[in-house]
Amino acid sequence: MNDVSSASSAASSAASSAASHRLMQKGWATQLFAAELPQASAQLRTEMERALDAPMSAFERFRLTEVCRVLVMGLHNRWCRLSHKEEMAFASDVALWQALWSHYSLSLRTLLDGDPELTPHKAFFMQQSLFIGKQLRLIHALSHRPFPEKLWKEIHAYYRFSELLQCALENVTDKLLTSENRVCCYSTYVHTLLIDLANLPVLSSQQILWMDRWLPRLARKAQPVDTSAPQIGLFLETHLDSNQGGVLRARVKPSSDPSLRVADLNEIAKTLRRRRRHLITGETPARIKLGEDINSDQATTLLAHLEAAWCPPDLSHVPDAPQFDDWETSKA
Repeated sequence: MNDVSSASSAASSAASSAASHRLMQKGWATQLFAAELPQASAQLRTEMERALDAPMSAFERFRLTEVCRVLVMGLHNRWCRLSHKEEMAFASDVALWQALWSHYSLSLRTLLDGDPELTPHKAFFMQQSLFIGKQLRLIHALSHRPFPEKLWKEIHAYYRFSELLQCALENVTDKLLTSENRVCCYSTYVHTLLIDLANLPVLSSQQILWMDRWLPRLARKAQPVDTSAPQIGLFLETHLDSNQGGVLRARVKPSSDPSLRVADLNEIAKTLRRRRRHLITGETPARIKLGEDINSDQATTLLAHLEAAWCPPDLSHVPDAPQFDDWETSKA
């Protein structure tokens, strides 16, 4: 009986391994993209779930997850042509990214334990993990659905791990970003937070996609702020133990809260205003790297909206604003 059980276990393991390697074959990927979209999504999700049980080293799984990420992105781009307000498009796209995230979660413990093969790639691994969180926030934005608190916790946790691994600010090249290859964990994290603050209900799906395309370059202009000293300006504040995104602040008060993170948005504000001036003086959107599929009026309207959402001149509506007034009074 033990021999039969062992043989069955070995056969199951071999089948899982074969399934995982199937994901790596170009011919299989070609067949996948030739299939109808719902069937292709279900098939890819099934193969990724089988691959979770496949015996492989941490580095082999890392290579596999990158291939899966390319495949998922390809299907995501096809789902984006449909309306994410449709339940099938939304649910299928979310399920694909969550199935992919499971592979990163499986490898995370190995990375934290200092696996010698995976450690040299830690910055890329963590940026990819945060990219998935960003994609999930984008999909919810496109469907105008609320973003689940548990997903915010996942995103904050991955960013915390990137800091723990000392790779949060290390630049990597992400080939899935066509507009800007050079990113880091920090910029991808800020990218996600800014999507959440973009006053999404009044934006069309196309405007949200344009914004997402601009954000890799914009988010790189945000810089971490030292919260040990008071500062005045334009800031994005978040807490890594929170189940929400971030909030805008006009001031930073000294804090010893280990979960508090603050980003300076002043350079982003300057960039948005500068690009609007370029458009007003006759520059085309393509010349200032906004894309060739948007005209000047559309770009100007969206830039003005983002400036109002991310860089408001009046932050009195922000929760806890009186605390900052108290600090200013005590300073005087």
